[in-house]
Amino acid sequence: MKNIVSYAEENLAPLAARPFCGVDSLILSWLSYYHLPPEVPSLHNWVGIPLRDLFRAETFPRLFRGVWDKENSRRLLTALAASPRFRDIRVMGFTEQTDPGREKQFAALTVQLTPNLTYVAFRGTDNSLVGWKEDFNMAFRHPVPSQTEAARYLADAAAHCPGDLLVGGHSKGGNLAVYAAATVSPQIQARIRKVYSHDGPGFLETFLQSLGFLAIASKIEKTLPQSSIVGLLLDHREDCQVVRSSRLSFLQHDPFSWVLEGTDFSYDQLTADAKYWDRTLDDWLRRLSEEERERFVEALYSILTSVDITDFAQFRDGWQKNLPALMHAAANLDPDTRTFLFRVIRELASVGLHNFPEFFRAHPNLPAQK
Repeated sequence: MKNIVSYAEENLAPLAARPFCGVDSLILSWLSYYHLPPEVPSLHNWVGIPLRDLFRAETFPRLFRGVWDKENSRRLLTALAASPRFRDIRVMGFTEQTDPGREKQFAALTVQLTPNLTYVAFRGTDNSLVGWKEDFNMAFRHPVPSQTEAARYLADAAAHCPGDLLVGGHSKGGNLAVYAAATVSPQIQARIRKVYSHDGPGFLETFLQSLGFLAIASKIEKTLPQSSIVGLLLDHREDCQVVRSSRLSFLQHDPFSWVLEGTDFSYDQLTADAKYWDRTLDDWLRRLSEEERERFVEALYSILTSVDITDFAQFRDGWQKNLPALMHAAANLDPDTRTFLFRVIRELASVGLHNFPEFFRAHPNLPAQK
């Protein structure tokens, strides 16, 4: 099946010949996950370098460190660096910031497509514990530090790049793109042509009622895979386009699994399991106050940080030692917190069981329940 790698390899028309589209946005969103070399100052200021100059083998160990699917990420960069559609666009303004104390994980880059059109890309969640903690904080806090930073970054990019703006991101990056576009000044909002959210989670209801969000809502283009979970989290108002995926369930969050037809995505409908998890998680969260959501997240995070690791790769590599340590930490929570934690988890199971008959009716070929 065709995906973003084959698109970059085969669709060579310059932007002047075929306009920027959602597939281009997903590709540049993924570029923000790369760790661009610090020894190239022009990548970190507003001078920039041609994208083709990123293709340097000596930087690959750092460039793809911790990036999902290194093989396809390298293939994608190879195709971009060779393609007349992408090789001359300028990459600039790269920044990445991780601050465990503030529970902040943020990265962004800017791509000047033409002298009068610029794309601002926000990175989604990496594999750090603090990155996932900030994601969970969105269930009860607004704004989180990365959202504030995204708005500041977009304003800075707008000040250095003339003309129209496109803003986008994958996963949490899609959420940051929408938040930034909704909270910059009206003068910058007027320059924004489109906001792309690729399987980005939603927001608390109060944000969706804000004047800033309402001002840019019609410019948002949200894409989800068929079995989306991340992109359906929290509340959202945007119309969504559903993209076919070559993988199953949560693994569809991987943009390399999104299927293309020609120069566009191959569209479909949400699967029954996506609707099931959307309703179940939504019902569960609505049963919890914002204070209870915060307490639940803090309790889980305290268990994870009881082990001396900073990312999930470290946990995976030392799981034989880390898993018993996590179980020990959970068992040693104070009784009140432990009781609360298990009550909330049982509540999720109860909601899931309550919603399951509807899911089962949507799958008549499943084995009968016993």
